[in-house]
This record gives sequence, structure tokens and C-alpha cells, in this order.
Amino acid sequence: MFIFWWSATLASRLLTERFVFEHLAATAGSVESVLLFDDVSKEIRLGNYRLDPAYDRPASGHYFVVRTDEKTLSSRSAWEQFFQVPLLVPGEQRVAHGVGVAGEPLLFWFGGYARQGQTFTISVAQDVSEIKGKLQVFQWFSAAVALVLLLVLLGVQRLIVKRSVDKLDTIRRDMTRLEHGKAVALSEDVPTEVLPLVREFNRMLRRYDQRLRQSRNAVGNLAHSLKGPLNLLLRATESVSAEKHDRSIIGQNAEAIRQLIESELKRARLAGRGTLGQRFDLDTELPALIGLLEQVYSEKSVDVRYNIGPGVELVHDRQDMLELIGNLLDNAVKWSNSVVVISLRSARGVLLEVEDDGPGCSAEELGRLTQRGVRLDESVAGHGLGLSIVKDIVDMYEGRLELTTSTRLGGLRASVFLPARSR
Repeated sequence: MFIFWWSATLASRLLTERFVFEHLAATAGSVESVLLFDDVSKEIRLGNYRLDPAYDRPASGHYFVVRTDEKTLSSRSAWEQFFQVPLLVPGEQRVAHGVGVAGEPLLFWFGGYARQGQTFTISVAQDVSEIKGKLQVFQWFSAAVALVLLLVLLGVQRLIVKRSVDKLDTIRRDMTRLEHGKAVALSEDVPTEVLPLVREFNRMLRRYDQRLRQSRNAVGNLAHSLKGPLNLLLRATESVSAEKHDRSIIGQNAEAIRQLIESELKRARLAGRGTLGQRFDLDTELPALIGLLEQVYSEKSVDVRYNIGPGVELVHDRQDMLELIGNLLDNAVKWSNSVVVISLRSARGVLLEVEDDGPGCSAEELGRLTQRGVRLDESVAGHGLGLSIVKDIVDMYEGRLELTTSTRLGGLRASVFLPARSR
């Protein structure tokens, strides 16, 4: 648009000056046609033919000067002006810009002539102040036109781009719905250029979901398959024919296997069933999770209390949050005496705390539990059931896990901070 404006203004100025110079050249021809030369006195005068009356009016803006080697003839309008007129050979022409005595802009045309043995130069000048003012108006007008055209082009470009990417915005909305568990795949109503990418992404989602279900089913099936033979093994240890020492070793190992199986079954029940990427709803799923744990540990009659602060939302994957909260609660319920408290509140993210009234841990054990990379087996006595899983999930969300002694209940307090995520 700048080039358009600059080209338009330059072209208008050049065309205007060309027109003026052509007019001045024609005027010079008229002046030359009425000149009379005195061969004796070498005087120059005008004949009876009259030129434009503007040349007789002082400071009219129209001037001419005729110069020979010895004499100079000026129009009456140029008597107050002082023009430098070069001597040109016949046929030579020049143009120039100048300024009058009042500072007005002038255009000059110079031409060399020869007649009656005399060589002379005719200079014709014109004040172009009015023309220049009109050119400035035209320049402002062309600038306004260029600006309007620019805005129109930007608007059309925006419309074209917006219409082109509207369907891409559908992908963004589908990704948000997928993150919140409101969709299971991306819509394939997209431009053909990105359709292969969307299809591949949906294929990966289906494969991941399928493998996740297969993995959970395999763990559950394995646990159920081992549970029967294990019970038979435990009964065999009670046989009177076996040695007491052998029965003790078989019983210890069988009990360890049984605990591992129970742990895997418990984890499968805690994970439950849900869509990939589904959001964890605190108001509905936390009470259900607590009820499930109370059923698992029904023989202990543990009172699990929870407190959710205002505006707390877990905008995270449902399966990850089930694993995280489920393992923390399972650990607390298992080692508690009668009370477990879970609280959640907003703190530039989500701060989750689980406390119990169990025996707790020593300072040395707490230090060992919080070391990076420590993974505790669920069959080992003491706190730490599932804490390795919790630590992995917290690290994945770039959060923080702290294990301390509960000042309120006296047992273990597990604090998890999850930074805020965009929705």
C-alpha cells in the first residue's frame, strides 16, 4: 500500500510537471513568433501580436525572459523577479525548478533559438503554488484510498484465513473435550490436509485405550487365576505330614504371594472403569472411593472423613487421580486405628493431604521414604503401601510429595501438591 501511495503521488507530480513544461514550451514558441530584432541597434521588442494578459500583470505568476549576448527582454510581470537565464545553442532545451522573490515555487523552461542571424534564449516560468496545493490534496486522498484498501485487504484476508481454519478450531475444542473426558476421539470433519493426522491420532487413542484395558484385565485375570491354587497351597501347609519348618516356609511365601495378589486386585478395583482422559469428579467419585475402601477394610470400622475447599477442581486424568488418591487412602486406612482425614484446597494448584491416626513413622523412616527413586513393596510391614505409584504420578504432573508426621492425628501425613493446569 505504501508503494501504491508513493507511485500514485510520484506519477501525479511527474505528469503535472510534464504538462506544465509542455505548456511553457508552447508559450516560448508564441514569444519567439512575435519577437522583432533591430539589426542596427540590436534591440529586441515584441511585435503587435499580444500574448496572454498575465504576462503584462506584475507578479502574476507567468513570466518570460528573452536573452541575447547583449540585450535582455522581460515580460512586465517579471520586472520584480531576477532570473538567471543561461545562453543555449539553438535547439537546446532545459527544464528546472526554482523559487520566486516571494518564495513561491516556479517551474522553468529554457530553449535556444536563432533568427535573422541572432541567437537567443527564451526562458518561460510559471508559479505552480496552486497546482502544488492540489497535488497535496490528491496525495492525501491517495493515502486515504491506500489505507482503506489496506483495511479491506486485511479484512478479506482475515475472513479467508478464518474460514480456512474454522474446522481446525473444531480440533482444539475436541482436544479440550477429550482432556475433560467428554469425548473419546477427535472429529474427522476436518480439512483434507490434516485428516491423516487426526485419523492417526484417533487410532493411537484406540490402541492405547485397548492396551490399558487389556493390561488391567490381564492383571485381574492373573490374580484370580493364582488365588485358587494359592489357597490350596496354604491348606497343604496345614497337613500333619509336612515338617513344621517346611510348613512355616511354605506358609510365609504363600502369604507373601497372597498379599501381592490382594494388592493388585485392590488396585484394579480402585482404578475402576472409565474413558481415557476422563476428568476426576471430586463430588461424586471421592465418596464412592471412600465407600469402596470402607468395604475392603470392613473389619476395621475406619471413619474416613473428607473436606473439599471452595473452588477445588482436579482437572487431571481420572485414572491417574484414582491411582493417586486411592493408594494414599489405602495406605492410610490400612495403618490407621480408627480415623482417616483427607482434605483438598486451592493453593495456586491443588493441595491434597491425607492423615491417619496410626503408629506413624520415625524420622529416619520418613527421610528414607522421601528419597528420590525409593520404591516400597506393598508386602513390607510399615507405611509406604503404594507410595511408589503415588510418587510416579506426582512426578509426571511436576508436583511435590511430602511425608511428615500428622500433628492433628499423630500418624502419617501425606501432602501432595499438583500445580494448576490449563483447562
